[in-house]
Amino acid sequence: MYERAFALCARDASLVAVHREGSLLLATRGEVLVCDEAAQTALARWAAVSDERASDARAVRAPFAFGWITYDAARCDDPSLEGEMRVRGDYAPLAYLQRFMSWIEIAPDGRASASGGERPAELLARYEAEPEATLEPIRAHEIKCATDRDRHRRQLAVVREAILDGEVYLVNVARMLHASEGMSDGQIAARVARSRAPFSALLRGAGCTVGAMSMERALSWDRATGSLETRPIKGTRPRHDDPARDRALADELAASAKERAENVMAVDVHRNDLGRIAAVGSVTVPELGAVEPHAFVHHLVSTVRARAREGVSAREVLEAMLPVGSVTGAPKRAAMTTIGRLEPERRGLYTGAYGVLDSDGSLDLAVAIRTIVRDEHGAHYGSGGGIVIDSDPDHEWAELAWKERALAGAPAR
Repeated sequence: MYERAFALCARDASLVAVHREGSLLLATRGEVLVCDEAAQTALARWAAVSDERASDARAVRAPFAFGWITYDAARCDDPSLEGEMRVRGDYAPLAYLQRFMSWIEIAPDGRASASGGERPAELLARYEAEPEATLEPIRAHEIKCATDRDRHRRQLAVVREAILDGEVYLVNVARMLHASEGMSDGQIAARVARSRAPFSALLRGAGCTVGAMSMERALSWDRATGSLETRPIKGTRPRHDDPARDRALADELAASAKERAENVMAVDVHRNDLGRIAAVGSVTVPELGAVEPHAFVHHLVSTVRARAREGVSAREVLEAMLPVGSVTGAPKRAAMTTIGRLEPERRGLYTGAYGVLDSDGSLDLAVAIRTIVRDEHGAHYGSGGGIVIDSDPDHEWAELAWKERALAGAPAR
């Protein structure tokens, strides 16, 4: 379980919550400053504030702000990737794509209250207790997606050719789902509560609602000790209601040479990225390909750690790590170029990062997967999977459906 808090706020303080050690706790209410910035400046702003906080010798590690960085914001500092991706069709609302960053200042007292006298944990518990009202599924005919099964199969064929040509050896191919009718805040909150995800986040304000159900750590950086940690996920099997079948699926995942190889490829990217900002010889892999059960799927998860080199800046850290290799592929730049050619839409927040900036400049970020974004155009949700040379198109398509259970609101285990 995640041991630190993710602060979740709303402009009107009508929904404020924190997920810590498996429990939804009360978080802070502070002045909310929401910034819609150009992609090129969003990452830079995070970095500047992090370094500014780190320069305060009196600062202690406590939550200071919560925000997000989209996939596109994290990739725009590489000129070779700019212009590769184009938005085509009516599936990617401009307002959604341009919302590159949301920033929330957190009050120093660490206390808050929700409007109407209802504490956030109680509010989410109520959502969970009323599935008929809040977990109404989105009907299939209401969902639009630019990538159907045939297109996905063609995308995999292109990736396979790129692998055979030596350009890449792992590419994370994703698709975006859009429900024009949208979802209520209650429906999104219920999905977050039921997911029991270690990096749960719920944000309402600035014309959008974000319900994040991620189980993947993008980066933890303790400015005091210099410790860096990332936990890439690659390898998936669905959960099953029958305990014996569920255990068998977990064992199948652990024994899969293909899934383990995919995980190792992602770990190599994370090791390389950490190596760019780490003290020489400090990068380690204390855990490789451990099976973790989550609400809707089993995942293979690895842990990569390092010690930041002396004097490294927050911008160097963020540019080295984001977007993380598990959601791009390997080699990272070549994989991102392939993604730009294949995917018909920008990803927006999906596969970016969200999390906490601490008072001492430390960072704790999750990968924005299993994340619902609802704006004036509807609800948006991304799903994807890593493609390697022996990937089976039917299995990869089924994997998307497993990951999309979070959007459907299927019962969590």
